[in-house]
This record gives sequence, structure tokens and C-alpha cells, in this order.
Amino acid sequence: MLIQPEADVILSGPCNLVTGALGFVGRHLLRSLVAAGIPCVGIDRPGRDLPPRLGLFVLDGQVEGIEGAVRYVGPLGDFLLFRQDLLDGPGLSALIDRLRPVMVYHLAAQSSAGASFADPSGTFTTNVTGTVNLYEAIRALPDVEWPIILSVGSAEEYGPQGDPGLPIGEDAPLRPISPYGVSKVAQTLLSQQYVTSWQLPIIAVRSFSHTGPGQDTRFAFPAFARQIAAAEAGSGPSQILVGDLTARRDFLDVRDVVDAYRSLMKEGRPGEVYNVCSGTADTIQQGLDTLIRCATTKISVRKDPELCRPSDIPILLGDNSKLVADTGWSPQYEMKQTLEDVLAASREEFS
Repeated sequence: MLIQPEADVILSGPCNLVTGALGFVGRHLLRSLVAAGIPCVGIDRPGRDLPPRLGLFVLDGQVEGIEGAVRYVGPLGDFLLFRQDLLDGPGLSALIDRLRPVMVYHLAAQSSAGASFADPSGTFTTNVTGTVNLYEAIRALPDVEWPIILSVGSAEEYGPQGDPGLPIGEDAPLRPISPYGVSKVAQTLLSQQYVTSWQLPIIAVRSFSHTGPGQDTRFAFPAFARQIAAAEAGSGPSQILVGDLTARRDFLDVRDVVDAYRSLMKEGRPGEVYNVCSGTADTIQQGLDTLIRCATTKISVRKDPELCRPSDIPILLGDNSKLVADTGWSPQYEMKQTLEDVLAASREEFS
């Protein structure tokens, strides 16, 4: 057993479970849930360094009586984090059986389309086998205790659609062109299969591009922002390296994405797929120009072929009308504000 009986009081009552809790979206989601007074438990893979700080939260250390769990505390409240590999089916089942969550946000994934070309096998194992293990662990609970599950897919599932197919609706053909995109198609289809075969209450989303403070520098805007912040601090060159800047993407602020996920858990329909997107698309060049205008030193740009993917989608523009109709959600952040916040977070690293 992962959890000892004397620790039951700590985990008493219903909780929301977040897989991939230490990831970019997971951190923002936990903050939102805790601020709303919702008891939360996070899962993240063993071996990943535990950050001493997660935004407003501070690592409080190992929780007495709960093997493998640590607590993060902050002014908004606290949450528990378990080091649990989703590829360890028996261990995951034991944890799910003990927690009995009422909502599960399944964010855990290898989430970079670019990285998936270098490790397609690992991408599939993480994104598909991990999802199967999670669903099987939940299905083993009494059906009256099944939680609502949010399965987070990606707009990469759609692939190139062409101008007549824009904006992209949920019924568009799936034409992924990266191992990551294919793995997310498999995850979404698995979700629908578990709804059809077992009536597991799963809501699937296809999230379009999103960014915000705290995003990994494998992604374009935080990579640009970090290079600019380093140049401003005298810790890096004033010439920054970029990949393809012509791709157009439908960007959202991560905080708007979190609000959409929470809205869908309340108002979404199990078995349905929802686009999470803004309904507008900008080029990567436009976002970079915004960051450069915010810089306090002169910045030049050089294209690095190593930063370009073997294949890419020219434009991803989504239709969010289904999400809006079912939940009333609307984005609150403008892209300029989001990018200013991304740059501010990078500057803190060099202050």
C-alpha cells in the first residue's frame, strides 16, 4: 500500500486529481483549484526533480505516514503530490483506489511535437500506455465512484486542413504529421472507446497552442523570452536563434486554458470532444515582434535550421463555438499581456 492507515485523515473527503502536476499547465491548474478551495492531489513521474517553489507554493517536504508523497504549501492553501509513474499499472491502481477522486484532469504527456520526432516510441508509450493504465485503474473502482475525467489532446491531431477547412471544427478529418499528433489521436480515440464500451465519463479536449509564464523553453515564446532576458542582463548574446516563424497558430493564455478545462468539468458532456482555442491565429513572427518591442536592449534574429521540424503545419485555427455554447467560457487574456508576462517571468531568472 502506498498510503498508511494513519494518514487517512489527510486524504479524507473528495479530491481533484491532476496528472502531470509539475508540468506547465498542471502548475497553473493546481493554483486555480487550490485558490477555489478544492482539495487537490497531484501525480508526477518519479525521477523528476522536485522544484522548491511552484509559483506561490513552497515545498514543505515529505508527508508523515504517506509513502512517496510531499506537500506544497502557500497562501492560497496546500496540496499533496505523489511520485507515481503512469506506466506502473499496479502502483497507479493502488493509488487511485485509495484516493477515490471525484474529478481527474489527465494532463500527463510527452507534450512536444518537435521532441516526438527524436523519440517516437517514448512518446507513444507515455501518451497511450499511460492513458490506458489510468483508465483501467479508474474502471476498477465501483462504477458509482467513477470520477469525471478530462482527457487532454491536441490540435496537432488535425494536421494540415487547408483554407477551405478553416476554422477547424471538432468533426474535421484527423491528419497528424508528427508522432506526438498520432499519439494524441490514439489517446482521444481510446477515450471515446472507454465511453462507448464501459460508459466511463470522459470529456476529451483538443487544445490548440497555449503559452504563459512558466512554460518550458522547448517551446517558441519562452525560448525567445529567455534569450531576450539573458541579453538584457548581459548574460547572453543580443542575437537570438529562431526556427520557422511563418507558422500561424491559434494561441491562448494558459490561464484561459485552465478556466476552459474547469468549465468543461462542470458543463461538458462525457463522450464529446471540444476544441480549446481562441478562434484567431497569429504567426510566430508576430509574437516574436511583440517580445522584441518589450526588450530593453537591441535584439537581432538569426534563423537556425536545427530549430525547424522535419514537417510542420502551416496554420492551426480552431472553432471554439461548441465549447462556448456548452460552458459560456470566453478568454480573458490578450496575447500582448500574455507575452509580457512570459518575458517578465524570464527576467526573474536573471534578476
